[in-house]
Amino acid sequence: MSEAPAEAQARALNALAEPARLVGLRLTKRGVGELQYRPRVQFPFLLMLWHNLSGERMSVKFAPGESGGTRVTLNGSVARAKHRLASDPEHWTESLGGRTAAAG
Repeated sequence: MSEAPAEAQARALNALAEPARLVGLRLTKRGVGELQYRPRVQFPFLLMLWHNLSGERMSVKFAPGESGGTRVTLNGSVARAKHRLASDPEHWTESLGGRTAAAG
């Protein structure tokens, strides 16, 4: 993203709400340089508990980019049925208005 890390995080806070919801996650914690997502509250609660116990979560980190701007890193795990959508870089970059970089 072209903004500084703090501004990029503030913009991503709203921009990632819908993409995260589509993969079954919601924002649960906001820290300096990081947003954390967990499974959304749903009925029946045993289903929600299962999603939590199976380790479904996502972390979004914001760090200064090498050539200015901000490098955004998403890391996490979602339900198997949502894996294809969550692993599609376009699903996330469209909302953030950024570009993807190769993982490595």
